[in-house]
Amino acid sequence: MNFFRKLIGHLKTVFRHKKEVAKICFKFGLYWQGIIHDLSKFSPTEFIPSVKYFQGNRSPIEAEKEEKGYSMAWLHHKSRNKHHFWFWVDWNSKQCQYPVRMPLKYVYEMIADTVAAGKVYSKNAGKEWKQSDPYEYYKAHNRDAENGIEFMEFCTKAVLDNIYVDIKEYGLDKVAKMIKCGHYKKFYNNIKTENGKEILEWLPEYNNLVSKYYMEKNNEN
Repeated sequence: MNFFRKLIGHLKTVFRHKKEVAKICFKFGLYWQGIIHDLSKFSPTEFIPSVKYFQGNRSPIEAEKEEKGYSMAWLHHKSRNKHHFWFWVDWNSKQCQYPVRMPLKYVYEMIADTVAAGKVYSKNAGKEWKQSDPYEYYKAHNRDAENGIEFMEFCTKAVLDNIYVDIKEYGLDKVAKMIKCGHYKKFYNNIKTENGKEILEWLPEYNNLVSKYYMEKNNEN
C-alpha cells in the first residue's frame, strides 16, 4: 500500500471514529468533549507513524509496537487524553505506580470511545451493532488484570463494570439518560469514617453484579 492510500485510509478511519464518538458524547451531554476528542491524533508525533503503519484492518499502534517494541504514537496519545485510564496512573513516594480515580466525565468519554471503536475498528465494523457488543469486548479483552486493566482505581472500575452491563441490558439511550440524571455518581459519593476509611454503601450490590456478570466465566449470554 503506497503512502497516499495509507494517508487517505487513516484520515477516513480517524474521522469516522471521531464522528461516532461525538454522537455518543452528545447523547451523554458531553458536547465539548465530543468535539475535541482525540485531536492529538493530528499532531506529527501521532499522525506520521499512524499513516506509516496504517494497514486498514488493525491498529497502526500495534503494528508500530511489533516493529519497534513500543509505539511513540501511543505514548504521546495516552499522556494527552484524559479518557484513557493510563493517563491517571501516578507514582508514590516509594516509586511504585498506583491508580488515581478518574473524573466521571472522562469515564463517560472512555465509554463513548470504546463503543465507537467497536463500530469502526472491530472485525464486525460495518455490520449490525448489538448493544451487547461493548460488554462482550470489555469482558473478554479489558477487564482482567492480565490484560492491562490492573492500574485502574477501584471506584472507576466499578463504574465501568456497571455501565457496560447496563448498556447490555438496557441499551445506550437508557444509559445516556442515567448518566444525565447522575445515576452513576453514587460510586464516587462515599461516606468516610473518622479515620478516613471509605464506607462503600453500594459494595454489596456491586459484588452481586460482578459475581453474576464477570466472575462466572462460563456464563453464556
